Amino acid sequence: MRWDRSSARRARLEVFAVEDTTVQLTWAALPAGSLEATVGGRTVRADVDGGPGSLVLDDLAPASDHRIVVRAGDLTAEVNAATLAPPPGPPRCRVATVGDLHLAGRSFGARGSVVERPRAAEAPSVRCARAALAEAVAWGAELVVVKGDVTHRGRSYQWRVAAELLAEVPVPVVVLAGNHDRGLYRSTEPWLAGVELGLRVVRGVEAVDLPGVRVVLADTSVPGRSRGRISHRDEAVVALAAAAPSALVVLHHQLELRPELPLWPPGVPRGEADRFLDALADAQPAALVTSGHTHRHRRRSHGRVAVTTVGSTKDYPGVWGGYAVHDGGIRQVVRRVADPDCLRWTELTRRGVAHQWGRLSPGTLGDRCFTQPWPVSV
Repeated sequence: MRWDRSSARRARLEVFAVEDTTVQLTWAALPAGSLEATVGGRTVRADVDGGPGSLVLDDLAPASDHRIVVRAGDLTAEVNAATLAPPPGPPRCRVATVGDLHLAGRSFGARGSVVERPRAAEAPSVRCARAALAEAVAWGAELVVVKGDVTHRGRSYQWRVAAELLAEVPVPVVVLAGNHDRGLYRSTEPWLAGVELGLRVVRGVEAVDLPGVRVVLADTSVPGRSRGRISHRDEAVVALAAAAPSALVVLHHQLELRPELPLWPPGVPRGEADRFLDALADAQPAALVTSGHTHRHRRRSHGRVAVTTVGSTKDYPGVWGGYAVHDGGIRQVVRRVADPDCLRWTELTRRGVAHQWGRLSPGTLGDRCFTQPWPVSV
C-alpha cells in the first residue's frame, strides 16, 4: 500500500542532499527490515532498523529530474529529486568542512535540556565529529577545514580530545577558532593548544593552495565574546583571494544580513560584513564565503559572491559540507552524518530550542546544495 500523509510525515522521508550524480535520502523512522530504492530502472537495497537512516544513490544523470520509488515493509512512497548541473570545466579538487563540533559536550538546547540516555562512555559530540570526518574523506576531500567551536569551553582536555580525533584524519586538516574556543571559561588559547598538540590552528589569516582554488582562512573570534569581527582581517583576506584563480573563504562567524541583532547567536555586524564582501566581490568575484556559528543553513548572494552558513556536526540535522572545485565554478553539498548512532542522537536534538530546532536549522535544499559558476569575465 502507499503511505498516507500522516505516515509520510512521521517517517520524514526526504531528499536531504543532491549533487550532480548523487542524492542522499534520509528518514526519521521506517519499518524494520529491508528498504528498496528504485531509480532509473536500478534498485538499491539497504537494511533498516526501525529508526532514522540514510541512503546515498549514486551514478545518476546530472542536471536531471529523478523519480525515486522507496519500499519499506508493506509501504511504498515516491520522492522526486533534481540533480545539479556540474560546474563548468574539468574537476580540480575537493575540500570538506566540519564545524561547531563542541567537543566534548554531552547536551544540547537551552540549559542542556537534551541529553543522551543512557549515557554512553564517549560523548555524542565526539562520535558525530568522528563519523563526519570519515564520511567527508570517503567523499573525496583532499583538505578538511574545521571552522570553529572545536571545543565546548576551550578547556585543555577538550583540545586533547580534538587532537586525538583529528590525528585519525588521513588528509591535511586546518583549524579555525570559534567563540566557544575563546570564551570566558577557556584554559588555553587555541593556537597554544595547537602548538602543544600538533594541530594547525589559524592565528590571523592563512591560505592553502589546491588545484584551481585558494582556501583562505580567517580567525574572526574575539576573546570572551560571542560576536565576531572581520574588519581587522579583511585586507589580508581580499589580497590573498585576489591573487588566486578562485577562492573559498572560510570563517567561523556568519556575516550578518540585517543591521539589527539577529536570532542568536550574533555574528559579524552587517556594516562590517558588507564592507568586506564589497571589497571581496570587486577584487575576486570567483569566490564563495562559508561560515558556521549559527548551527543553521542559509545561502545568499552579495554581488557575484556566494555566501553560506553550514550547520553543526553534533545537532540536528548533523552535517558536514563538501566543496567540489572545477575550473569554471564550485559545487556545495551538505550531507547529514549517516552513521546510525549519530542519526539517533541528532534526531533527538530536533526537540531543542522549545521543540523548534527541527524547523529552524535545516534551511532549504537550495540553501544546502547548489552549483555556483564563476563569472564568465574572470
